[in-house]
Amino acid sequence: MRCSMKGEIRKMSTIVSFIILIGMGIICAVIHKNKGYSPVAGFCWGFFFSIIGLIIVLLERNKEEQMAADKGGLSMAQWLLIFLGVGIILIVIFFIVMSLM
Repeated sequence: MRCSMKGEIRKMSTIVSFIILIGMGIICAVIHKNKGYSPVAGFCWGFFFSIIGLIIVLLERNKEEQMAADKGGLSMAQWLLIFLGVGIILIVIFFIVMSLM
């Protein structure tokens, strides 16, 4: 009886986590679209990075302002976001590998 309850709780927490990630993805997609960027990219920010992705999308400038300021090149903030994302992915992969050992 106890094992089945733990399994049910784990299953429910997985479902709730997935629903929250989808919700964050939708929120980020809407914000990203309103700023002139791809809603798919916004969804990816929200789904894969959750609160960090939301902060990144909120701090991002509108596309017109960005293009006028950069003239096509990547800004320092964009490079910082790229390195931050890669670093987070590497940390997640590290913890996954360590949990498998």
